[in-house]
Amino acid sequence: MIPTPTYLQFHLVFTLPALAALWATAPRYEGVRRRRAAAGIAVLVGIAYAYTTPWIAHMIRRGAWWYADGAVLVRALSVPLGEYLFFAIQTLLVALALHRVGFDPTFREGDLDRRPRIAGVLVGLAALVGGLWLVSLDPSFRYLGGLLAWVGPVLALQWAVGGGYLARAPRPWLAATLGPAAYLWTVDRIAIGLGTWRVSAEFTTGVAVLGLPIEEMAFFVAAGLMAANGLVLFEWVLDRNDRRGTIAADRRGDAVDRTVTRAVTPVKSDEPIGPTGPTESVEPVGPTEPIEPGVDPDPVDD
Repeated sequence: MIPTPTYLQFHLVFTLPALAALWATAPRYEGVRRRRAAAGIAVLVGIAYAYTTPWIAHMIRRGAWWYADGAVLVRALSVPLGEYLFFAIQTLLVALALHRVGFDPTFREGDLDRRPRIAGVLVGLAALVGGLWLVSLDPSFRYLGGLLAWVGPVLALQWAVGGGYLARAPRPWLAATLGPAAYLWTVDRIAIGLGTWRVSAEFTTGVAVLGLPIEEMAFFVAAGLMAANGLVLFEWVLDRNDRRGTIAADRRGDAVDRTVTRAVTPVKSDEPIGPTGPTESVEPVGPTEPIEPGVDPDPVDD
């Protein structure tokens, strides 16, 4: 009989090797793209800790799931150390899968189209309201309803910002969400089978796929979706800001050029310009006939 592994052993056997494999095959960027990719990952890991910790702690205290005796070595705020590691590991798995698939963060005309943005916001708000309603409806919906209420506001915000871009290029963030999720479904089912943690039958619907509760499946999709969307939008927003700055600089340059042009353009005149202004025509003074040699041009009578 296989002994029940601890949460840290679970990471050593299942998640860290997968992370190392993705790291080894990830593309190597240069320059600005590399810095932005690294910054995006760091920001998303930080957000994952800040946003997920309170929700996980609440669900653990309410008994949505628990851990085997001896499976948890250290806790903080009711959350095991293994869970804290998982926040970063899943975000990194999604990030590396996303960059392995590849995506273009270029801002294009139409990315600010209102229709996909409004649709995404409505879906996110519906998830929030529907999740809260499910939680109040019956204890068996506590996990599922709490999950929907947790993910809904983030999805609404993400689609409000870049729904047009997400709708235009869905393949990268869908692949980065579902690929790691499928792997995590498998190893989660193994961990449940080995007894590392248990999911409450009271606070779940009882619907499972190959022994894995649908709530667990939905969790990995929801967490991965927020991470993937956040990563692509991070670089897309930076590219949009770059383009706005370039356009603003071009406009300032055009304004300066027009000002200089006006300053140096000569004043047009219908009259020729002389040394001291327009020249005037001068009538000739004196005879107009040719003068013969030796003849006084202006004889005076005596």
